[in-house]
Amino acid sequence: MRVLLFVGILFTFHLNAQVARFDNLRKIQTGPYFGLQQGRNVVIELGMERISKEIKWKSPNAFGLNAGVNFDYRARVLGGEIGSWFRPGRMSFTLGGAIAVRSDFNDVMIGLAPMLGYKIWMFHAFVGYYFYPTPLPNAQTNQLFVSLRIMLTQQSKWKNK
Repeated sequence: MRVLLFVGILFTFHLNAQVARFDNLRKIQTGPYFGLQQGRNVVIELGMERISKEIKWKSPNAFGLNAGVNFDYRARVLGGEIGSWFRPGRMSFTLGGAIAVRSDFNDVMIGLAPMLGYKIWMFHAFVGYYFYPTPLPNAQTNQLFVSLRIMLTQQSKWKNK
């Protein structure tokens, strides 16, 4: 009976050690993204993104940071943005936002954009709205938009928390 109790306790500690090590893993992916944004005009996007995913059985979250440039050919507006998004749990819906800077090479405008999206595999589709406190006087650029980005993973690594 004592041997059975000892083996049971030893087995329990062994399982606990395996679960604790597995719960602390993160997968970090980095790479370029290419995208199209459709609103009033079509905008081409290029940038870099870094995604950090939790690897666990219950409620794995993901978090992404991105920085990129975009060009609105019709309005002749060049822009840059820095953004982030968060995916709670196993659902592929993402919540995010971006800070955008746009210029028509004469004036500059800065804006904020909250976003709601859906991410699956390497595709990230989202909808958002740019709030510009002082818009460019002669440029009609996107405010309400839908965007599709494709991220190509260039580097992927595993990390313990």
